Amino acid sequence: MENSKPKSEEKSVKHNGKAANTMLDHFSNITNSQENVRQKNSISLLKYLNDNYENSDELKYALGRIIRGLGSSTTSARTGFYSVLVTILNMNEHIMVNSVFEHVKKHLHTAGSNNKSENADICTGQILAYGALIKSNLWSRSSDDEQKQIVEGLMKPSKERSYLGLVAYQFLVHLFEKIDKKGMKRIFPIVKEEISKPWPEQNLDTLYLLCCIQNKYPELITKQGLSNTLGTEEVICSGSLERLCNVLMTFPRITSLQHSTYEIIINEVSESSLLPDFVRQLDSKLDIPNRNKQLLVTKLLTLILERIKDSSVIPELLTRNFIHQTLNYFKSLDRKNQDREFLQMIELFFNQLLTALKHEQVKSTTKIAVLKKLLFSPGTFIFEKITRSKIVQLITQSLDAVGVKDLAIVYKSVVEGEDRVDNKYSLNENWLNNDKLYAAHLLIKLLNHVAVKDQNDWKVQQLIFLMNLGLLKNDTGRQVGIELAASLKMAFFGSLDLKLSKLEDMHSILTRLIRHLDSEISSKNLEDILRDPITEENFEIWQKTTQIINKLTQKLEKKQKKTSLKSVFLTLFLHMGLQVFNDPKLASGSLSELFICYEKTKKSRKKSEDDTNIDNVNESSDPMWIEVVTDLFLNLLSHNSHLLRSIVKSVFGHLCQYMTPTTVQQLVSVLDPRNENNPLSKSGDQSSDDDEEEEDDADSSDAEEEDAGKGSDADMEEEEEIDETVNDKLRMALHQALATNGYQTDEESIDIDQISDTEGEKLDSALADAFKQFKPNRGRRKKQSKDQETLTHFRIRVLDLIEIYLNSEPSMLLTLEIMLPLLQAVEFSIRDEHQVPLLNRLKSTLRILTNLKKFQDTEGVNETVLRDLLNSLLEKGTKNTWIVQDMGIQIADCCIYVIRCSNYLTALEDTPKKTKKHLRKFLAQEIGRELETYFHQANCLTPFVLFVNVMKLNWDGVLKVVSLLLQYVFDEEVKPFKKNQALELLKLFYNNKRYLNNEPAKIKEELTADHECFSENVISLLKSLLNENNVKDRFISNLFDLLSAIKTCGLNIDNIQWIDISEHVREYRSTVSFSKDAKTAFNKLCARLGVSNIVKMKQKTNKLVVNENSGSEHAQINGKKKSKKGTKHEKLKLKKEAKAKRLQSLSQGLGLDFSTTNNVDIEEMNNYVDLDAADDEDHTVEKNVTNNERKKKKKSHFKKTIEEKETKEGHKRKNDENDSRSLFKKSKKI
Repeated sequence: MENSKPKSEEKSVKHNGKAANTMLDHFSNITNSQENVRQKNSISLLKYLNDNYENSDELKYALGRIIRGLGSSTTSARTGFYSVLVTILNMNEHIMVNSVFEHVKKHLHTAGSNNKSENADICTGQILAYGALIKSNLWSRSSDDEQKQIVEGLMKPSKERSYLGLVAYQFLVHLFEKIDKKGMKRIFPIVKEEISKPWPEQNLDTLYLLCCIQNKYPELITKQGLSNTLGTEEVICSGSLERLCNVLMTFPRITSLQHSTYEIIINEVSESSLLPDFVRQLDSKLDIPNRNKQLLVTKLLTLILERIKDSSVIPELLTRNFIHQTLNYFKSLDRKNQDREFLQMIELFFNQLLTALKHEQVKSTTKIAVLKKLLFSPGTFIFEKITRSKIVQLITQSLDAVGVKDLAIVYKSVVEGEDRVDNKYSLNENWLNNDKLYAAHLLIKLLNHVAVKDQNDWKVQQLIFLMNLGLLKNDTGRQVGIELAASLKMAFFGSLDLKLSKLEDMHSILTRLIRHLDSEISSKNLEDILRDPITEENFEIWQKTTQIINKLTQKLEKKQKKTSLKSVFLTLFLHMGLQVFNDPKLASGSLSELFICYEKTKKSRKKSEDDTNIDNVNESSDPMWIEVVTDLFLNLLSHNSHLLRSIVKSVFGHLCQYMTPTTVQQLVSVLDPRNENNPLSKSGDQSSDDDEEEEDDADSSDAEEEDAGKGSDADMEEEEEIDETVNDKLRMALHQALATNGYQTDEESIDIDQISDTEGEKLDSALADAFKQFKPNRGRRKKQSKDQETLTHFRIRVLDLIEIYLNSEPSMLLTLEIMLPLLQAVEFSIRDEHQVPLLNRLKSTLRILTNLKKFQDTEGVNETVLRDLLNSLLEKGTKNTWIVQDMGIQIADCCIYVIRCSNYLTALEDTPKKTKKHLRKFLAQEIGRELETYFHQANCLTPFVLFVNVMKLNWDGVLKVVSLLLQYVFDEEVKPFKKNQALELLKLFYNNKRYLNNEPAKIKEELTADHECFSENVISLLKSLLNENNVKDRFISNLFDLLSAIKTCGLNIDNIQWIDISEHVREYRSTVSFSKDAKTAFNKLCARLGVSNIVKMKQKTNKLVVNENSGSEHAQINGKKKSKKGTKHEKLKLKKEAKAKRLQSLSQGLGLDFSTTNNVDIEEMNNYVDLDAADDEDHTVEKNVTNNERKKKKKSHFKKTIEEKETKEGHKRKNDENDSRSLFKKSKKI
């Protein structure tokens, strides 16, 4: 509609067509969907109209066009035209209200010929037009009659569609804010008709208008008038709540949830005493499930929680229907059906509920009442599980100590069966066993609440409550059946895993539990009092355990200083004593071993003068007791019990000082995949056999069991042999792939820049085929069995103990003994994709080990031990390339750790001088030997990161490595990329200020000869590069950086010929162009040497490279390879050459040679050298020779293609005669 233009308007702008066209251009993007484009175009239109305000015809046309656009069918168009209209009305005082009325009448009128949607758009345009008058300054300039006409024009179209009422009423509400009481009285009769309706005829829009008028002009809305229309004297009162809620709950579409009426009503209700009645009326509308009503009630409750002041009313907001319908709707959701709108609304409600309950003035009774609403009203304790939230836990965390105790009473009443279900569908019914058990678990969580952290007496009472229900029979009428009692028994033993900061607190709680249980049972009533009676033998063990516990408790109470060993045994006796009633078999075996160990330590303490000096006692006693205890710990860890794991972790740290090589071996042997002597081996084998029987036939599975039981070691040996064979075959396949494509890997590393695209694709394909044939069998294994998964988790638990030991200042010798088994376990985990959790934990443990800096002692560690260990680490994984790639970092870290251990020994005063000398000598020899192998053998698998970490050490042995590296930089047998690695390692050394500042004179003296030789080699290299630049840019950059580092390292090296080096560096710089990195390194070096980095460039021309296939020669100056600009020039030259050949063929018979017209251009381009821009355009000048050859081949191929094409076009010469004549004229001009 807005695109049409009446003929009369076209005539009105014809007299100034140029201006009119300019104005019309500004309407092009006023309907754009992008706001920034729309605003920019609107501003341009307004500016134009403001500059040409004298032209009334243009203004009239623009006003009509804009008003007509208000009836557009798109929101963006209506927005653009409306904003422009309001601005024009504010800017131009000459526009009168009548002119706007005329345009509205002319352009925005409904017709029977229009469809419904068009008429609806026209009604919308009318409302916007009259609304613009209200929003603009034109309202204040209009007369009373005109103002009434504006309001009438606004109200009339709002009745045509239900969704237009709110749009019109919002303009009226804005009008109420800008007029006085007199003006309101003039227009109120027009508006009164809309709001004077009974409740059944009211809707959200009319209620919104009524509330706004009452709030702004309460004197206009009288009680008598409301009584005559609504039937009540107030809009919100006890008599109108039901009908008010009916209006609120009746909304035509889901977008009405954002209606402003809701906030107005909630603002009034939330501060009144009618709030509980209002919420109950809302809840009554939820008797029948309805998603939209559920969303609305959730929104209203969220708004109430935002504004509520009386926190005691919060529990009354959680009504039965609301909670019940919320849970039912969550149950109906699944993974495919995720109602995001509903989930977001509920999340907002929960967050606001939690925020309201966290206020300081909110009492614990209110919070507990809310929890009872969430749990008791729906009749299920799994509210959080259904709603996928943590609202119950978060509210519980905000309780104080009194609130926690009160909540515990609520949970206990549910467990005992005293409280009943009180919801809509099951009134006064017993709780299900699942709910009682869940209540018990919630009670257990309260034991670790922060508010009751120090209240051990209260914790003992709750534990005794659970113990009586789970272990003992009772005649108190408690509704606890056999199944529930068995579950409560498991819950009780799980509750013993208390988060206590001190062992003394644990001793106090567990001792009182044991005394209570011991007072309830005797040898005569075992069958009567216990739900699961124990045997007489176990009862005797129980009695012996209680006796020892009483003695240890008395001894610890007498002594102010608690011995850690006694505390450890007391903890173990307490826990394992209670386990007699949970797992008698495990407890009896464990206690029997503990009795023996305790007696041994007891005798040892009697022989010692100082009972508290544990170390001395341990040295003079038989250490076998610690081995027995360690074996017991492994046995406990093998059980799937979090309590047992926590027991071991809580006491193991106190026993680390007694660890021996044998006990350490016990721990690390579990990590060995070839070791079958672990607590899970028997059960694991049996279970794995069962899995095999399920997958295969019975006969084949029996055969596999026999083979697996006899030859595990042989399998590992065969696997290693297979690895060797596979690696050899892979190496041969790679050699064959490279040789087939014309590359000899033994001579020089392949330069990727020298390979064409076709050759690169062939080489990639050949290498990919070679690797695919010999890739390890990853990802093809069957699913991991449950027993294998259990064994993996068991090994992870053992790693927990190893980490505890490593964090307790261990013995250096024991850490070295732990290292290799950990690496073996890493290798095993890499081979098996199911061992990823174990692999990650092993890497974490190795990081802890290799970062150790403090040790208990260094006994047993000498130069031989460290050298042998370093050799074994360097040889680790050399038979399998894949393993080295995956665990190279771990191998490097372990090697560095060995060197650090040698440094630690060297720093000790007790270490003999001979040992110190040998430590440096032997380890430096091993590192130097490995370095030589790495730089001279292509198949060396030593990780480069090892040498990187060595250069960062504060170790004297690094000087031998530096001496070798200074030679390898110029060694012709070392490959170029490894020379760069040597330069990088040397830079790390000369930047290692911590080591260089330690003994600079000593370092300078030992490297004197190496520095002199290095200086001569640098000068020789720079001289040779002047004649033939055959090195890569990266090497030059690294070399310059190394020279800068040496100059500023602080050693004051004076036997390097710095003056000669600076001269040759500048001379070399004048003949070549550098890349960005090389220029940076050059400038830095010049600054360090104190010379200028400004060098006059010399033109140097390489020999011509002749392309035999093309039959032509083309000289390239300096072998330049330009990134973009150079490529364009090359193509341009080839095109001109092809064009010259074509013209030469066309000029036959004409007596002229057209090809000569372009010779000048070609020669000029071939002879062009841009010396000023050489550095900016050339990034790879070092590759000029190889690049020239490749370019020649590409040129030859391109020219050959052009010649073939010209031959095919020879038949079209007649059609090209006109072109040749025109070119002849141009050539004469040239």
